[in-house]
Amino acid sequence: MITYFKRTLKDNKLKKLKEFEVGSWINVINPTNEEINFLSEKFRLDKQNLISGLDENEIPRVEFTRKATYIFTKTIFENYELQTYLIVKGYDFLLTLSKKEPDFIKRILENRIKFVTTQKLKCIIKIFYEINKKFEFSTIDIVKKVRSKKRLTSKLKERDINVLLEYEDVLNDFVSYYHYINLLYEKIVKRIKFFESDKKIIEDLIIDSKEGFNLCKSSLKMISNIRNYHMILLSNKLNRIITLLTIFTILIASTEAISGIFGMNVKLPLQDQYLAFYYIVIVMILSWIALIFYFKKKDII
Repeated sequence: MITYFKRTLKDNKLKKLKEFEVGSWINVINPTNEEINFLSEKFRLDKQNLISGLDENEIPRVEFTRKATYIFTKTIFENYELQTYLIVKGYDFLLTLSKKEPDFIKRILENRIKFVTTQKLKCIIKIFYEINKKFEFSTIDIVKKVRSKKRLTSKLKERDINVLLEYEDVLNDFVSYYHYINLLYEKIVKRIKFFESDKKIIEDLIIDSKEGFNLCKSSLKMISNIRNYHMILLSNKLNRIITLLTIFTILIASTEAISGIFGMNVKLPLQDQYLAFYYIVIVMILSWIALIFYFKKKDII
């Protein structure tokens, strides 16, 4: 779907247009192949870059051409789903393209975010700011959840470990995003001439991204420590179970040996004694006690 919007410094709000005008913002959501071809031909844009803007595996990067500047970044949706978000700065227009519509687009359309389309660089910075804010919120949210699990490490169950592994995957994606988005910001600052105030905003975004990167790395290390600790607990528990089963087998085997000897069909001591059965039981119990005392002394149980 392709929609056109425009707002100048004189306008009070964003206006939806029926067709393209100079200085407008082209908002493209989940375009068809025909719409991709139209955009490529109408505005002389690179078709492959437009297609890459729909690829969820695309990494944040910037590509400068004679006709336009292509900025590939990421946006977050429900359940920490990441999607590629393409920003194209043309000579007389600003184009954004994605498979899904991010949350901040709704706020722009409702004029809760001042979006003057004739000021393309300021619009790009506002998009960067909204994306960065969403990533920062999501990162902090995951970090809090991971830390809450850390307090209950000894009581974690299998489903809790599975949740932590899911967080680990998300944080790895965030680490990759923060790394590449910093490179993108630094490259943009060097290649595009911003006003000093706008440049400071981007520099602040770089600092925020580095903090997010470090926060993700520390949380990944925390998850790794929790997972290792849980594996040690499981291993120790398994060893204890095996040890107890082994001891139980030894105890049973010792009594079976005694009962087997006295169960043979040959002449044996005590076979004419009335209390022979009780003597044998006492011997078996004493053998159990001796074995248990031995295992205790050796710290086996």
